[in-house]
Amino acid sequence: MNLAPETALRHYFGQADAPQGGWSVRWDALSASQREAVLSREVPEVVTVRTSGSTGVPTQWSHSREQMLAEAAMLAELWREDPVDLMLAFAPPTHLYGLLTTLLMPAVLGVEVWYQPGPEAPMPDVRGRVLGITAIPWTFRLLDRRRDELARASRIVIQHSTATLPPGAEDFANAFGRGRVRITEIFGSTESGGIAHRAGRDQPWTLFPDITLTHTADGAQPEVPLVVSGPRLAAGLDTWATGDFVEIVDPRHFRFHGRRTRLRKINGVRVDFDEVEYRLRDTVPSKDVACVPVDDPVRGENFTVLVVPDEPGAPDVVKAVRIALKSWNLVPHEVLVVPAIERSETGKLRR
Repeated sequence: MNLAPETALRHYFGQADAPQGGWSVRWDALSASQREAVLSREVPEVVTVRTSGSTGVPTQWSHSREQMLAEAAMLAELWREDPVDLMLAFAPPTHLYGLLTTLLMPAVLGVEVWYQPGPEAPMPDVRGRVLGITAIPWTFRLLDRRRDELARASRIVIQHSTATLPPGAEDFANAFGRGRVRITEIFGSTESGGIAHRAGRDQPWTLFPDITLTHTADGAQPEVPLVVSGPRLAAGLDTWATGDFVEIVDPRHFRFHGRRTRLRKINGVRVDFDEVEYRLRDTVPSKDVACVPVDDPVRGENFTVLVVPDEPGAPDVVKAVRIALKSWNLVPHEVLVVPAIERSETGKLRR
């Protein structure tokens, strides 16, 4: 379904019911001045968004139109070295990241965008195009199934956000050969907007130009809470403590050490559930996997692993999880095979 730019904006900024299924918008059919006029007219002066509820009670936060457009332009700047002329957008526009990348960033770039809410959504012909993709964790499984179609693109650039980049992302990029796929990760939150970006799991995070760390590097305290300030924070905030722990490399770079809500001490050893999930996905054939904290009568704090096998009734998946964890000196409370794991629209584990 092709939507007029005004119609798409009205659907998701609360002025009309959102359409069902996928859609496309031809922002490339408008001049820069026309796009600017549409955005000024259709984006409300104050945009209210909700947190996903993955780490607590869903909460509303407000950002101004100027903040939203400034961030969309900032995200678009990460693609300036690749002249993207077509976008596939996977982030739901019911969340801040989706509003920015599915609705506003294509307008800033002046490119045609196709929203992909699921595997049934139609996809355009990407033959010879420089394809920009805004991704969330489940995106890469779908991209992998469309590998033959996507191989027709001349180049693919991907922005990923909302959770840890899945192992399948690297496999997808490697399948196209050196230099044809570039992936950038975005670190941020509903409260702060985008905080930092990086182009490689082993790289430190680079702050966006308008974001400042409130802590400084301290050799005596290598790990500190991530607290930031900047002009794009939600209304009423001067600073925002994200609940993450980082090592500050220098005033513009940090290394991520873990989310407060995803860290547990088990037998005196700190365990990062995000890292364990990442490694399990890379090791155990599965559709999905999650670590859930539990109280253990022996170890005190521990975790249960939920795993969705690749094939129903796969007999060895529990054994495979236990073997992998044992090799990392981890013993879970239990490993449960489940038909599905409840996640938010953006892929975050529900509490």
